[in-house]
Amino acid sequence: MKFSISADQGQVVQVTIEGCLTQPDIAPPLDPFRQVLGQNVYQRTVLLDMAQSNYLDSMCIGWLLSSHKRFREQGGKLVIHSLQPMASNVISLLRLNNVFQLATDTETALQLVRGEVA
Repeated sequence: MKFSISADQGQVVQVTIEGCLTQPDIAPPLDPFRQVLGQNVYQRTVLLDMAQSNYLDSMCIGWLLSSHKRFREQGGKLVIHSLQPMASNVISLLRLNNVFQLATDTETALQLVRGEVA
């Protein structure tokens, strides 16, 4: 699994995940967001592109939830977009589509951040 910055526009940063998110990649005390974006990452808006990641295990779901909480607590925002069908089904089955901010693609995620999409 590889995290990379695809665009950094100051307060809004686009992060791409390539490969499967599994326990060794995100098990505490690891924090991929802080490793890639620094200590103040949770005060920013992160658009998480998951187009290249089609597998979510329970550890990944837990990590996404705890990351979402950190963003919310510290004034940032996490928008997950471009989910593959299998990952999208897992999110929907767990009803996490009511928790996470989700978008179909990068442009829709940017519009969501700008308040152009309800």
